[in-house]
Formats: sequence, C-alpha cells, structure tokens
Amino acid sequence: MKKIKSFSKLTLLVLMAIVSTIACNKIEDDKPIGTEAINFIVPDSTTIFANSGEVVNFTLYLAIDQPIDTIRGGYLIDTSRTIQSLSFQDMDSVFFVEGFSDSLNVQTISGTFTMPSGVNDSIPFRQYFSGNTNPFIAPDFDAVRIIFRMEAADNSFFEKQLKIIVN
Repeated sequence: MKKIKSFSKLTLLVLMAIVSTIACNKIEDDKPIGTEAINFIVPDSTTIFANSGEVVNFTLYLAIDQPIDTIRGGYLIDTSRTIQSLSFQDMDSVFFVEGFSDSLNVQTISGTFTMPSGVNDSIPFRQYFSGNTNPFIAPDFDAVRIIFRMEAADNSFFEKQLKIIVN
C-alpha cells in the first residue's frame, strides 16, 4: 500500500513538472499587448535622444476595436521645454500619412522621420548634453515632438506622442 501511494505521489510530481515546463515555454507573440491604441515597437520609449539631421526609425503597432482608416504623423519643434499636452492640430508639419484599404483593426506600420537641422534655417538646436553636470544644472535644450494620429473608419481617432530630445 505504501509503495502505491509513493508511486502515485511520484507520478503526480512528474506530471506537475511536465505541465509547468510546457506552460513556461509558451510561444511569445512579437506584438506588444497593451491597453493603448498606438504602441511603439521602435523606439521602445516615448522619449528618445537624437541628433539634428539624424534619421529616426519608428514601428507602430495599432490595435482598436474597429477598422483602421489612416495613421498620420506630424511634428512640432519645442523650444520652450514646457509643452505637455499637444494634439495633432498643434503640429507644424505633417511628415507621414499611411492609409489602409483592408478594413483590419490591427496594423503594424514602419517609417522614418528625419530630424530637422535646427529650430529654423538660421537658428541651430540647443543640445541637451551641453549643460553642466557638477553641480547639476538643468540644461537648456530643444525637442521635437511628434504626434501620431490614428483615425478609425467610424471617424474616431487616437493619438500618441513621441518626444525627441536633441542630443
């Protein structure tokens, strides 16, 4: 009787180990799962550093509960460092427009943004790392703010901001 109970316990432990191993080795999806309609895959943060004139690559994962119509990207050069709340209507220039004709509610898109060479043709950017670090003094810097606006087939829209600090 003791041998049967020991064998049953051993069998149960082996089965638990096998199930645990299978569960831990699940295949991961390469798409981000989140509660937001627009998720950044590249870059993997909403604030990045880039040099003037540099090409910034982006890949977005879009997921909503209705067909996606278009995604647009616009940018604004922020010289005040105080802008917090922006919308697509605030953008100075549109640099990216992608339309979808396949009536899907999940899309992955990629593109590039070329950083401007300065605030305008005659004024260069104030770079972030030109400030003093000992003692730390917050440097004056300029940033480029990009708003991605996704529009759905039912005329609703979703927006997400990417802040690029000039390095």
